[in-house]
Amino acid sequence: MPDADRSAIEIKILLRNLDPTKTNIKHKDRLRKLQKFRQYVSANPPPEFYDDDYPMLLLGSESPTADEDEDLMRVNLFGLVRAVGCPSSDHKDSLKRSARPAISLMKHLCLDFDGASEEGILGELNGFAAAFCALTTGSL
Repeated sequence: MPDADRSAIEIKILLRNLDPTKTNIKHKDRLRKLQKFRQYVSANPPPEFYDDDYPMLLLGSESPTADEDEDLMRVNLFGLVRAVGCPSSDHKDSLKRSARPAISLMKHLCLDFDGASEEGILGELNGFAAAFCALTTGSL
């Protein structure tokens, strides 16, 4: 399987496990999937991604490319942006416990992935950072 195809599969596995409305997915399962994806993208050499993968990871089923994928039409994928700001159901005005690792993964992908942090702020953005910067206000 080509590297970019595996990346698309890894993204879908992660997003299927971020949905807080699924009662069969526990907090520790979300943490494991976030950590597994971080390890996947931190491999040396880093994996390749299709251009459609970046918005898919950030927005999940709300991504414009999700409508084009027949497998995703029947599935509601919870994007990383929604996971970062997911409110806690137990504590008023707080985020879910899994939001902190999701924020950490988002930071890693946008700032540290593929050596982007070594190039400095004026360097070229990696695919995740470019996709994040291209999000509209409504998506955030």
